[in-house]
Amino acid sequence: MKLMNVKLITAVLALFATIGVAHAQKPAVSAKDEAQMTAFFYKQPVVLNKDAHKGLHIKSGDARFASKVSSVPILMAEFPEACLEYPIVFTKSSEGQWMALAITGLTKDSNSFVDASGRWNARYVPASVRRYPFILAEGIDGKLSLAADLSAPHLGKEGAPLFDEKGQPTELVTGVMKSLAEFQDQANLTASVAQKLDDAKLLTQQNMQVKLSDGRNAVVEGVWIVDEAKLRDLSNDNILSLFKGGALAAVHAHMMSLRNLVVLLELTEAVKTASAKTQ
Repeated sequence: MKLMNVKLITAVLALFATIGVAHAQKPAVSAKDEAQMTAFFYKQPVVLNKDAHKGLHIKSGDARFASKVSSVPILMAEFPEACLEYPIVFTKSSEGQWMALAITGLTKDSNSFVDASGRWNARYVPASVRRYPFILAEGIDGKLSLAADLSAPHLGKEGAPLFDEKGQPTELVTGVMKSLAEFQDQANLTASVAQKLDDAKLLTQQNMQVKLSDGRNAVVEGVWIVDEAKLRDLSNDNILSLFKGGALAAVHAHMMSLRNLVVLLELTEAVKTASAKTQ
């Protein structure tokens, strides 16, 4: 981006309770970066316009929109909570932009945390999921506006209005914009920290392999993780610099999170067994 449980709108409102909605603009990421950073489940992102979308409302929905994504963006600020449930890895776009991912599935087009009813089965749900169907868009002049995935079942003629009778953004929209801007700031910080880890030669690209019960191997390809040996070899000055910059805590959370690959495997097998029983 330079660019959930079932009552998803409740989570959205909780996340966004913390403007003019725009002119013709582009998504706030390049097409290549969008494919990696935001197009996990956004199918039809459109900048909201008070004339074209005056009657648009948002209502409760579930997480089925994310049922076929095997990873979602995660922010460094979320690492302390996310590392308890998800494997966290890093990835880099073809343009060199870093981001962190929470792995949610071990096979293609699968998310082991979303069940058939659309419930996200985890104590912590990443902000990138909770913000859906909203996303920021950036105009040529650099101004940010609110966009939404118009294909989302959450949007329609029922629920909370996005614009009032005068065509002005409601408090919901204002809150969403503020929180999305904060999300973007945190995404930039996450990318910056990952770049520092790369500059320190701490990141190594690997294919992480997990053996499934049917004998097949699930491979998480081309992700970047911290090399523990290289971390131990860092000078005291570099370690202190990472600590003071907040990166060291993120590194430890990331390294601890990789144990969740086994947990994810167990969850994947449980989902497969439950699915077989219902067929």
